[in-house]
Amino acid sequence: MTGMLQDLLHERADEAGAPLVDLEAITRDGERRVRHRRTAVLGGLTAAAVSVVAGVALLGGGSGTSPDSGRDRLADGTDASPVALSWVGGSTLHRPGQPDVDLGVDVRAWVWAGDDVVLTDSDLRVLVWSGGTLDVVGEVAKPPSDDAELVADGTRVAWADPQGRPVRLDVSTGEVVTGPRLARRDLRVTAIDGATVYAAGADETHVWQPTSPDGYQTFGVDQGGVVIDAEGGTLVRAIGDRQARVTGPGGRVLTLTTDGFANLSPDGSHVASESDDAGVLLDTDTGAQVTLDTGFEWALPYQWLDDDTVVVLGFSGLDSGEDEVPHLLSCEVSTGACGDAVTLPGSFQLPVGIHFDL
Repeated sequence: MTGMLQDLLHERADEAGAPLVDLEAITRDGERRVRHRRTAVLGGLTAAAVSVVAGVALLGGGSGTSPDSGRDRLADGTDASPVALSWVGGSTLHRPGQPDVDLGVDVRAWVWAGDDVVLTDSDLRVLVWSGGTLDVVGEVAKPPSDDAELVADGTRVAWADPQGRPVRLDVSTGEVVTGPRLARRDLRVTAIDGATVYAAGADETHVWQPTSPDGYQTFGVDQGGVVIDAEGGTLVRAIGDRQARVTGPGGRVLTLTTDGFANLSPDGSHVASESDDAGVLLDTDTGAQVTLDTGFEWALPYQWLDDDTVVVLGFSGLDSGEDEVPHLLSCEVSTGACGDAVTLPGSFQLPVGIHFDL
């Protein structure tokens, strides 16, 4: 969740209490910062043009009915089971309708890994919280601002260590596998799909498979750029200035405009992204836009609970004299209906592996 989201969060924190927010200035200044970061991420990577071009849509509208809260992919059975609307403040895990959980350390960034929480702290240690037990499992290299410190898929989590090596943890078995170090210590882990880890260096994109821990497969320049997300063989790759390409089984190809964040549904059928300060949700087969009935002026779907349910971060008060206030809600893609919103405090960390410096 990079780019305009982080910029907007920074602006919101800086301007708390102000009567009005200059959205044009936020967008203009944010685009300059995003462009600078994007240049560093993409380096000299280029790619050929692709066949389908999709537009963007702001995810807004009136209130909707509450989606079914019983989802097959939601884990339960522990004191800190994943729920749709969860966040961390300091060392406390908050889940509406369930008791707060003290994770034992102030959290810098975090992700769900099955029923467990994998997190980083201020010392850049990687820790696993499981059923009240907190264990140190590694150390993460401090990434550039807005880049992910942790990426997760199911019970597997990956990161880059300070030596420039990829590390993959499977919390279900406790197995930790470390890959080789690049010649330059600039490796960034960008995505994980099952056991496969995607990473990027200064000018190359790499695939690392822990079953062959001593070597990388390198994507050539003509095959695409940095892998932003991957699910079941469907990839989202950055291919140029504010452009990303979705490729999947059966030869489907889609391009979209994005400011750097993209998140595929578990089956790869939809991609959530952001562009020009607007939330984007697209069907990866057709490029069709999906509008969610969030009721907010600004909203971004950022976390998938299953193939049809996405968690959305929305802001109220952006176009009024009120303070800007963040909210979380879950929405059904098939109907566009969204549940009741939960209001967030002024400082929070979401389960996306990125540190929000609020």
